[in-house]
Amino acid sequence: MSVYTQILPVTGCEIEGEHPLPIFRDQESDKPSKGDGSLTKEQEAGLGKNTGYRVLPYRMQDKYDRKKRQIYLKTVVLENKYLKAAFLPEYGGRLYSLKNKETGKEVLYKNPVFQPANLGIRNAWFSGGVEWNAAQYGHTMYSSSPVNFAKVKGEDGEEFVRMYDFERMKRLFIQLDFHLPEGSRALYVHAEIINGDESPKSMYWWTNIAIQAEEKLRVFSGTEEVLYLHPESISDNTNPVRIFGRASLPYIPTLPGRDSTYPANADYSNEFFFQNPPMAQNCWSGAAYGDGRLFFERSTLPLRYRKMFCWGSHPGGRRWCSYLATEEEGNYVELQAGLAPTQLNGIEIPGKTTWSFTQAIGETFLEKPETAYGEDYAASRMAVEVQVQNALPPEEIVQRDACYKKLAKNPAEEILSYGSGWGALERERVKRQGGYFPEHLLFPDNTLTKEQYPWLCLLNDGFLPELLPSQAPESWMVDEKFYPLLKESLRHPKGNHYLSRLHLGVIEYELGARSEGVKQWQISFGLCPSAFTLRNLAYDARLNGDVEEALKLMKECIEIEDNGIDKIFSEEYMDLLLDNRSFEEAWNYYRGLPAERQDSDRLTLQAALAGVELKEYAFVEQVLSREFACIREGDTSLTDLFFRFQEQKMLDSPDNMLSQDEVRSYVLKHCTPPGEIDFRMFVKKQE
Repeated sequence: MSVYTQILPVTGCEIEGEHPLPIFRDQESDKPSKGDGSLTKEQEAGLGKNTGYRVLPYRMQDKYDRKKRQIYLKTVVLENKYLKAAFLPEYGGRLYSLKNKETGKEVLYKNPVFQPANLGIRNAWFSGGVEWNAAQYGHTMYSSSPVNFAKVKGEDGEEFVRMYDFERMKRLFIQLDFHLPEGSRALYVHAEIINGDESPKSMYWWTNIAIQAEEKLRVFSGTEEVLYLHPESISDNTNPVRIFGRASLPYIPTLPGRDSTYPANADYSNEFFFQNPPMAQNCWSGAAYGDGRLFFERSTLPLRYRKMFCWGSHPGGRRWCSYLATEEEGNYVELQAGLAPTQLNGIEIPGKTTWSFTQAIGETFLEKPETAYGEDYAASRMAVEVQVQNALPPEEIVQRDACYKKLAKNPAEEILSYGSGWGALERERVKRQGGYFPEHLLFPDNTLTKEQYPWLCLLNDGFLPELLPSQAPESWMVDEKFYPLLKESLRHPKGNHYLSRLHLGVIEYELGARSEGVKQWQISFGLCPSAFTLRNLAYDARLNGDVEEALKLMKECIEIEDNGIDKIFSEEYMDLLLDNRSFEEAWNYYRGLPAERQDSDRLTLQAALAGVELKEYAFVEQVLSREFACIREGDTSLTDLFFRFQEQKMLDSPDNMLSQDEVRSYVLKHCTPPGEIDFRMFVKKQE
């Protein structure tokens, strides 16, 4: 067994930065979600709780394109006689590849390219491998950011790999120890989620495992009972209320007459959650292939629930698969494992608590592959379960969990790859203010960078250094532990300036004291006008429904910004103009931008939405033939633009005798968007 680092050349697109604006949380902390009357009380508990969208203190990673070239990925490799596991320490510790050395094949879906896309909480996300999603609903905050990787030794001298970081939003320490014992045909992951504070924290954990799809792929877990999402609630972006139902596999009501345990049968982006009983032998999932291979993963409690996700066989699903990879190799299915009945059931980790579990990922073979494909799904499920139990009995993983839990406090011998400096900053804060810090996790001083320097200065010297108003702050801070320090810094001779007031307003606004935050921004603007202060004031005005005031403030903001900080200012201004149906003003503003901004994806798409209303048809046609990097999961902007364009052209025709509503119905029923622009996850059939 060996541990080493390796540089991997791959075709792809690098993520080249973040935009500097603070993205404030949803005003409602809960995400609208409900059952359809078929769920149990346990399944209804906490549905939607604390799953509202949040980003701060993190910033959005929106700087990438689709112009693929050769790039280089750093990998940390853990290898034994049977398996070779390669992790991406600079991209959230994703398990990029798990190779079966006996067959020479991948156990997982290994994406042939590295193509970021707008699916993560912070925008940039990529498909393939295994992602470790912690703390907040959605993909992990650091899915495209570096985390710490270290080499550790066990009691027997056998080396293992540790991934860890300080998660800033919830103030949690996340630690994953990866073990690959000599002779093992499974990779073991021991997770520790540490809440060192006195207060409870809303929590989330889902391990997302991508596996290669095929027509005969069939999925299983420790039960036939599942919760499924009504597809209409997936596609409604105007009034999004996620609605769950309960069913027994192999059939769910949203795919009548089709066996849902075959992902290839889904004609929309489908997902369902296995409601496994709370016993160790049920904590597993598997996927059978036509050649007899059986992918499996299993865990100890409390990692009880499982999920299947597939993009679907409809045009939008096929487009997503090719968009995230290539036309030939983009089709995958995800098997996921979580702590709650669905990803929208909010849970809490108590104060001064560590949650831990061990998960194993591997591959075995069915002696009789046909047993996985019987019409009696319960019988097939039992046959698969027997093979999973043979490959890894539940009592074995329970024993390994006890062993790995002891090893979890072993100090690292060598750091293999460095993460951010936020853990080191937290260590310095604890030295001054007291509190918990896990001493076995190494956060060296050399990880501290310009992102942490202002807050280190606040800790050490009692004030935040001031920047020119044309400079973007290096980072945002919404940690309650720093709030009193920042308030106190206003008394310091060097502390009461526009930037400290801007930061204080961001903290207060994000923590729920909106009016106090606005007051701080107004004081900040009085001390020194800045584009950031005006943008935040415009954001608040828009949230309060005062579009006129928001437009006034945002217009002043972009005049100060003067195309000198970041295109996000222009994008937010265009959003406001479009929402206000100020199409001519939006079009004229776009046409007056520098060429580099005009050519950016989101601004081009926004201009097309204005252009179709102003009958700038040649421009709209060009936009509809362009490939965009900014398309968000669930975003139907391109198909909406296509249908509006067809509608407008029909209305302009001298031969048209239909009303606008009749034209709209005709277009939706008879016009098919080009496959390249169709990213719809579900398409409602038109009557």
